[in-house]
Amino acid sequence: MTTARPSGRRTLLLVTVLLALPFAIAFGLYWFEWRPARLGNHGQLIEPPRPLPETGLRHRDGRPLPTEELRHKWTLVLVNGGSCESVCQDDLQKIRQVQVALNKEMMRLRRLLLATGTGALDADPALADIQRQFPDLLIAAPAENAAGAAMRGRFDGGAYRFYVVDPLGNVMLRYPDKPDMRGMLKDLERLLKYSWVG
Repeated sequence: MTTARPSGRRTLLLVTVLLALPFAIAFGLYWFEWRPARLGNHGQLIEPPRPLPETGLRHRDGRPLPTEELRHKWTLVLVNGGSCESVCQDDLQKIRQVQVALNKEMMRLRRLLLATGTGALDADPALADIQRQFPDLLIAAPAENAAGAAMRGRFDGGAYRFYVVDPLGNVMLRYPDKPDMRGMLKDLERLLKYSWVG
């Protein structure tokens, strides 16, 4: 006795339903604006990302630092509003360790100390020692003009002191005052793994 086989039409219908099912689910999630309660990232995504103004930063010696010089690499920014004393220097050491932990990808990331206090670059004698201790660290401050104010606005401070800027010059991720550095490392590893730029 032979078992009845499903007809060709039934098989075709089943295959069509299975192929269409993911699209139907995706459309339903989009239509009802469903968002996962917890994303895979440890930092807070900035949506939409904030593009940096073309100008508004200056080097320690007063030379302008065009945004173009910050492009083409990922940038991990530490915002510091006062003089860079023990907590600031400890944070600089931590972000250096995060960069080194990226292993072969570490050259795709640069670190930037953004001094946002009034006259911060000129008034902080510790910065010269910091520059000697971390020669690959970029130290800058917002200029004292409208462009500098616009740049300062991209790093809104408050409870956040650590930011990630993508290679296109967009501020896209931020971390609180005392972040989980392992979580920051995991975020950067994921970004560098899937990024075609930088």
